[in-house]
Amino acid sequence: MTLRRLLSNLGDAEARRRAARTLAVLCGIGYALTIVVMAGSGAGLRRWFFALLVWGALIYIPLRILLEAFQTIAPTIRQRLIAQTATRADRYGSRAAIELMVDGPLGRGVIMPRIATPAQHAKAREGAVAVLERAHGDSAEVGTAAVRCLAAVERWVTHLASWSAAQAAGNIQARWADLRALVGLAAATEVLIAAYEDGAGRQLSTGSLDGSAATAYLEACLDFCDQLALDVDVVPWTEPGLRLNVDPSLRDQTRAAWKAFSETPSPALEARQAFVETVLAGTA
Repeated sequence: MTLRRLLSNLGDAEARRRAARTLAVLCGIGYALTIVVMAGSGAGLRRWFFALLVWGALIYIPLRILLEAFQTIAPTIRQRLIAQTATRADRYGSRAAIELMVDGPLGRGVIMPRIATPAQHAKAREGAVAVLERAHGDSAEVGTAAVRCLAAVERWVTHLASWSAAQAAGNIQARWADLRALVGLAAATEVLIAAYEDGAGRQLSTGSLDGSAATAYLEACLDFCDQLALDVDVVPWTEPGLRLNVDPSLRDQTRAAWKAFSETPSPALEARQAFVETVLAGTA
């Protein structure tokens, strides 16, 4: 399982680049050790080119080609791991399993808008994984975090729409920083709702709002962010309010904590921890 999980990570371009650098370093070390052994055995350095050919053409290049082949192989491996993990009772019991459970809904159900970059996808994943890991599989805590995040998204998108109409109608770039942060939080919230419903075996319910309505609201939010980021003329936000029973100060703290996490380059451990502490405050 561990080997397959590591191989499945090679579907990510950055993971392949890191693996390629590691492979190059190891082959370089191997070549250097070969030269040292040859010199120590009395063979001298007369066959340095032969050693270079072996390490370069017969070892590095084939392994590098194999590494790039995982661009198409790794996603299939990862989907199988996700499917296998979803049937386990302890699927939220370890970070490795949680990462797979997050990748499922994030890759299958969340459609990121065009304004989003890989950084927002990574932040949504990191934030959701951190909350689920801290919750230790407690569905009540996950549900609480999801509702608080949903309240922050609702307030954020409403405020951003009115601000954009009043202040930034002629400057699309002025909206992008907040929009990208909002997109990440909306995506993470969708994942938390899916994780709650998977762990609890029932739909999220808060007041008159159920999980499907909350997910539909988040999808509408992501679509609206797409329009707001790319259209010069600001479109109105017409979705009705959710009327969530979340303290306004906690809602605003969740928004601020996520924005700080979103704007901090990864790994952003302190900012991520601050976000987790905010959305799970008072649940333990």
